[in-house]
Amino acid sequence: ADRAAISEDLDTGVGRVLAALDRLGLSENTYVIYMSDNGGGGGGRGPLSGGKGSLGEGGLRVPFIVRGPGVASGSWCHVPIVGYDLFPTYLEWAGVKEMPDRLEGGSIASLLRGDGGRVHRPAEELVFHFPHYQSGDGPHSAIRLGTSKLIKFHETGRVALYDLAVDIAERHDLHGDMPDRAADLERRLDAHLARIGAAMPVVNDLYDPDRETTTRRAAGGARR
Repeated sequence: ADRAAISEDLDTGVGRVLAALDRLGLSENTYVIYMSDNGGGGGGRGPLSGGKGSLGEGGLRVPFIVRGPGVASGSWCHVPIVGYDLFPTYLEWAGVKEMPDRLEGGSIASLLRGDGGRVHRPAEELVFHFPHYQSGDGPHSAIRLGTSKLIKFHETGRVALYDLAVDIAERHDLHGDMPDRAADLERRLDAHLARIGAAMPVVNDLYDPDRETTTRRAAGGARR
């Protein structure tokens, strides 16, 4: 019931926004982008692994729906995109001819027009970086190139390699079977994070796990 109520409330709110744009005559020159910042919590992700706070496909794959000029109703596209493609897209829509330096993404305007093709980014691969402890995975990063995806766990240095074309659930780690592919993706990932100056996890010398366990037990909870 809670999930149904949340869905109905969101659907109603989005509908009111779209109706207002139509009523005010703004639909012909306004793009509306509907997306999520991360995958869902709880169930409902089907075979996908992970969720909110994870770089598994259950955490990375999100709704992305666009209404606007030149976007055909009922159309869809299978080209992978990422959130940081939006800024270059906005620049193209605004008529900016020269993109700023150090952009990670590329404009998806041609995909929305139905022109097909690919997104032209400074680097071919897609990179995701989560140097936090929100999920059970701890700090980790991921890189996708084609259908290959590598996840690197920064606390242990472990890497896992998956072929999303045949293993969307990320159950079969190919790192041992394809060491050269894994090494190439790890090099690309490390180089990308260094190039953009990504924040990395650091050791907290003041951390006392015994004290945290005692504190959480007193509060009625425990760290998992």
